[in-house]
Amino acid sequence: MRFNKKLLLFLIIPLFAFSVHKYYISLTKIDFKASKKSVQITMRFFIDDIENTLQSRYNIPFELATKQENKKSDFYLEKYIKQRFKIHINGEEKLSNYLGKEYENDVVYFYLEINGIEQINQFQVQNNMLMETFEDQENYIKLDINNLKKTFILIKANDKEMLKF
Repeated sequence: MRFNKKLLLFLIIPLFAFSVHKYYISLTKIDFKASKKSVQITMRFFIDDIENTLQSRYNIPFELATKQENKKSDFYLEKYIKQRFKIHINGEEKLSNYLGKEYENDVVYFYLEINGIEQINQFQVQNNMLMETFEDQENYIKLDINNLKKTFILIKANDKEMLKF
């Protein structure tokens, strides 16, 4: 019996939003909007996973999604994302603009954008976020670039993927 990985992913992730989880996964959606010359990125993580990693890394309390949230949390989140999430377009590393975050139940969404992208002939993404904290972390990437839709999983042993168009 064959399983459709995409279908399984989208059925499982919402279930985790309402329970304590023992799986360490994230979902990143990357869309190239040619008309806007923009790569738009939405990342989805469990709040407690990202918070545990940040507290371990920076040794300060964050208390994400609470009234006591550290006032510098966006500074540290952006810094962490830039260190652990990299995109190369046409062989050149591109820095993303951190637009912000929002919370929904026990999930945090991060929004990023890369502007000034005329065309994409080659695309590489590296995402090793949370892998230093959780050995079995899986970072799912869902791409929509040049009318090609592709989904793949990045793990600690293989934390990047390249596509050529």
